[in-house]
Amino acid sequence: MASKTKKKRKGIAGRWYALWWLVVLGPVIGLLVMLLLAAGSKDLPSTTELQNPRSDLATAVLFSDGSIMGQYYRENRIPVDFSHISPHVVRALVATEDERFMAHSGIDVRGTARAAVFLGKRGGASTITQQLAKMLFHDARRDFFGRVFQKFQEWIISARLEREYTKEEIIAMYLNRFDWINQAVGINSAARVYFNTTTDSLRIEQAAMLVGMCKNPALFNPLRRPDTTLTRRMVVLNQMVKKGYLDRQQYDSLKVLPLGLDFQRIDHTEGPAPYLRETLRGELQRLFSEKDPETGKLRIAKTDGSAYDIYTDGLKVYTTIDRRMQRYAEWAMREHLSTELQEQFFKDLAKKKKNPFDFRVSDKEVEGIMNTARKRSDRYKTLTGRLCPNCQRPAAYIVKEKHEGRNMFHCDPDKGGCDTWWPVLNEKGIEKQFDTPTPMTVFTWHGEVDTLMSPNDSIRYYKSFLQSGLLSMDPHTGFVKAWVGGIDYKHFQFDHVAQARRQVGSTFKPIVYATAIREGMKPCMELPNQKTCFDMPAGQPDWCPQNSDNEYGGMVTVKYALANSMNTITAWLMKQYGPQSVISLARHMGVKSPMDPVPSLCLGVADLTLEEMVGAFSTFANDGVYIKPVVFTRIEDKNGNALFDMTPVTEEALDPRTSYIMLEMLKGVVDGAYNPSTGKTVGTGMRLRMGWGNRAKYGNIKYPTAGKTGTTQNNSDGWFIGITPDLVTGVWTGAEDRSVRFSRTDQGQGANMALPIYGYFMNKVYADSTITISTGDFVKPDGIGDLDMDCFKRKGSSTNIYEESQEAPSWE
Repeated sequence: MASKTKKKRKGIAGRWYALWWLVVLGPVIGLLVMLLLAAGSKDLPSTTELQNPRSDLATAVLFSDGSIMGQYYRENRIPVDFSHISPHVVRALVATEDERFMAHSGIDVRGTARAAVFLGKRGGASTITQQLAKMLFHDARRDFFGRVFQKFQEWIISARLEREYTKEEIIAMYLNRFDWINQAVGINSAARVYFNTTTDSLRIEQAAMLVGMCKNPALFNPLRRPDTTLTRRMVVLNQMVKKGYLDRQQYDSLKVLPLGLDFQRIDHTEGPAPYLRETLRGELQRLFSEKDPETGKLRIAKTDGSAYDIYTDGLKVYTTIDRRMQRYAEWAMREHLSTELQEQFFKDLAKKKKNPFDFRVSDKEVEGIMNTARKRSDRYKTLTGRLCPNCQRPAAYIVKEKHEGRNMFHCDPDKGGCDTWWPVLNEKGIEKQFDTPTPMTVFTWHGEVDTLMSPNDSIRYYKSFLQSGLLSMDPHTGFVKAWVGGIDYKHFQFDHVAQARRQVGSTFKPIVYATAIREGMKPCMELPNQKTCFDMPAGQPDWCPQNSDNEYGGMVTVKYALANSMNTITAWLMKQYGPQSVISLARHMGVKSPMDPVPSLCLGVADLTLEEMVGAFSTFANDGVYIKPVVFTRIEDKNGNALFDMTPVTEEALDPRTSYIMLEMLKGVVDGAYNPSTGKTVGTGMRLRMGWGNRAKYGNIKYPTAGKTGTTQNNSDGWFIGITPDLVTGVWTGAEDRSVRFSRTDQGQGANMALPIYGYFMNKVYADSTITISTGDFVKPDGIGDLDMDCFKRKGSSTNIYEESQEAPSWE
């Protein structure tokens, strides 16, 4: 007992001793240090820096409704005003971190005295303003004297911050600056990452968890230590009770709630529209580096003439992408490929000896494809010293040198590398690496799977997957509503909307037909279904394209020929009007890719992008006026000032009459066109109308739709482009390599590979009552007179009903 009393007296004496030093000598020492710091320390920020503290701000990419699609950042931070922060957050912060925040001027004297007397055991002394000063202007010092020196600096900065800013501004700056880890920098990101909500919608228990993390985010990480975080949240709630922000009844009901996380992983490869965001990143960087050729100055620049940085300048990019349509488009692609088409493809490939390559591909060609794939892989770049396996830095950071008696690659720290070493291998050693089974994580439609596989086998495995692209746009404004560049951005980063050029097949035929219609051809004119031959250079046989069904004979209308994608009639039209006139029209409709002026162009041998094709088809729905697809409309700086407003690029390609006739003809692809010689109504896209069997899942669309299917040689590419009065949507599907394909056309045709994705997408769009979309027919332009597109409505007639139409040509 005497021993305890003695220890107690000793403790009291120690505190009085500490208090004496604090009261008597503390102010003297503190005053001297602050005078020295204020007089000449280069570490103290200037007034300008205090008024404009530097902070890397993420650029926000927004959907058309203003919600966030994604961000470009080095720090995932988008600031918000104090007025947009939930008052629960503010109250929890003040109650827990700085109860006298509203009363002090940056330094809490009582808190400082308490911390000194009790040696920090009853709470720290740092105010919110001091913590902000530390975040804004200091990196933490680890040595004792350096930390003491830094603490005095923070006092001075805090006092100056209090003079420059209001209390509300200081709290907003603190919350916008704090790093809640897990790619959540600032309260805006934290609300989104942990609870998938906005800052002004944070509930009391959510605010308490985030404020509780402020003490030590790594320790109170809700993803790794939920129980510890829950305990810390109760501490914050209890503090709010003590300060009168909550009553005991509220506390009792809130403390039993779970954390209620709705964690949103922030990654450039995840989230909505990753392919569009990557394409947009390149476009923004090009835009901000573009110079005026006369002055040599940047077209878009800051007031000091420097370039904007999308990773640090907190810009806002307003896109045209509709959040709902984007979600439906991504779902539609996944639904068709993951549950239907890919399984068919795997079964078909399993029958092939050179799986996944077609039997018509030689062994030499297969080895060439594999070798190209190997050399493009990150593994090969690492093995040849062009990519660090640890930090992914490129060859500029890597040197080759001796290490422990061996030739090694070294990610050189002197060049900014990570100090990783790995062996130099010769070609045989590299080949062995590609043949050796290695643990790896691979893509499947049911989620990533850890497996053991050789790199060569993984190349074949990934080449077995069908890829796809979807683009949907408003033909009257050019605004892109949905952009899906592939099946999974993490594993397949090549964009199949704007990057990939693939053979377009029969989807090119409408441009041939439009050339003919513009020159006076009538939709109901009848032509003989027989081969047309083109003279070829000496030594080559004549080219006489065949129909895919190898059926010939009889007369068919131009409308029927387009609806059923007949090669014979398309070839005849090409022979009449020539490749140059077709190319000329295609150029006016926005096609910029190379096209050779050869007869086979009429059957779609050109390699074009999906973006080009959707833009061209939109011309039909916009009275013949081409509008270049637009993905963003405006860019603002962090203060809301406009930096760039998009001006649509337009060109008159066709007259309204021709465009309307083409729409009516293309409706025959979906509705079917009548052939009196067979008594059947057929069209390559009619399954969109089917409401029975397996096709009912994506079919049964009852609203007016024009469209065109496309299938390329050997079933390598499947296309479908659908047109409604205010939405044009194109889909391409195929494997990465053209030598990987379906064996049968009924499986590899556009109607099976691409059309179902369109059907799934449009059914979702039509079913969403919040989306305004026309369900009516195409509007006939004024002044073009009566057009009767029902070629055989007259009973018993099997001839062209247009009295003024030209006669069918004679055939030699």
